[in-house]
Amino acid sequence: MVIQIAVLVMAVAVAVLVAYIVPLLIQIRRTAQESERLFRRINDDLPDLLKEASETVRNINAVATNVREGAAQARVLGDAVGAIGETINQLHGAVRGGAGSLLSNVSGWMAGVRAAFQVLAKRSSSAHDADPGNGGGDGKEGGHG
Repeated sequence: MVIQIAVLVMAVAVAVLVAYIVPLLIQIRRTAQESERLFRRINDDLPDLLKEASETVRNINAVATNVREGAAQARVLGDAVGAIGETINQLHGAVRGGAGSLLSNVSGWMAGVRAAFQVLAKRSSSAHDADPGNGGGDGKEGGHG
C-alpha cells in the first residue's frame, strides 16, 4: 500500500508539473514566434536603415568639411580685420602726434594772417582819411554834416 501511495503522490506531482510546464512551453513558443517575426522585419528593414545611416554619415562629413573651410576663411578674415585695426591704430597715433603740431602751425599762421589784415586795415583807413578827395577827411560824403 505504501508503494501505491508513493506512486499516487508521484502521479499527482507529475500532473501538477505538467500543468505548470504546458502553459510555460506555450508562452515560450509564442515568444519564439514573435522573435522570428521581429528578426524577419529587421532583416527586411536593415538594408534601408544602413543606406540611410551611410547617407547621414556622408552628410555629416560634408557639413564638417564646410565648417572647417568656413572656420579657415573666418580666421583669414579675422587676421585681415586685425591688420586693419593695427593700421588704424598706427594712423591714429600718427594723426594724433601730427595733429598737435598741425594745429599749432595753423593757429600760428592764422594769428599772422589776422595781424597782417589788421595792419592793412589800419593803413587803408589812415590812407583813406588823409586822401583829399574824400570830402575833408571826416568820412562823410560831400563834407556836409
